[in-house]
Amino acid sequence: MAGLFAFVSILLIACGAGGDETLEQSFQVGDSPRLVVGADNGSVLVETGLEGTISVLSVVSNKNDVDLSVTAGGDVVTVRSVTTISGSLIGGRAEGAVDLTITVPPDTVIEIGTAVGPITVKDVRAGGTITDGAGNIELRGVSGEYSGGVGAGDIRIVDGDGSFRFTTGVGSVMFDGVMVSGGSNEFETGVGDVTVTFSEGVGVEIDATTSTGTIASELTLSDELFETSSVGARISGILGDGGADLLIVVGVGSLEFSEKAN
Repeated sequence: MAGLFAFVSILLIACGAGGDETLEQSFQVGDSPRLVVGADNGSVLVETGLEGTISVLSVVSNKNDVDLSVTAGGDVVTVRSVTTISGSLIGGRAEGAVDLTITVPPDTVIEIGTAVGPITVKDVRAGGTITDGAGNIELRGVSGEYSGGVGAGDIRIVDGDGSFRFTTGVGSVMFDGVMVSGGSNEFETGVGDVTVTFSEGVGVEIDATTSTGTIASELTLSDELFETSSVGARISGILGDGGADLLIVVGVGSLEFSEKAN
């Protein structure tokens, strides 16, 4: 088992409902690091840092309305925050929130779930699951196998390299990158547009439909099938060697495919 240490510093206490507080904690992890985050209200940013260390910077608003727990066991660091809303004697309203900035080794498996607030993951390459009740999800420069979704919010995957399965109830989906051979990919939105841009040389077998909305494609597909109706459309076919699978389902919204040169 990896050695474990924790460093905690209170950097700021300001006025507010119980005051605001910033905490910084660091934990030593071994060769199989894992991050688990469950948060009620606030933003989550996960980016890569030093090998062997997971560091958690927590910016707490209205700390009397926040229950925050950051713990470690073995190679797993777990962050939990529960927030409430309270009133003051003069009729004010205070809502607890925790904004998290977490640095992890590049090969960290992540599991993030929030009720309200944006989630951003940068350069992590071991995959994981990401879910959000209301807020945007952005993956930038990641690799590996990722899945999850959001009730209301956009999903953006920029410079991705792996396999990706995400859904949103109300919101757009944007993908730019590589879907690896043998991977299974799926994007679904109830209401919102989907834009997919492949890096040059990617091989994907595509099956995509819109119930109400148009499809535009700049791709050169073999075995292409393109159908339109008075309200929706469908496209299927093989790009390159078709090594990865991609299923797209759009309820109400448009769909656009393109390929960029390196």
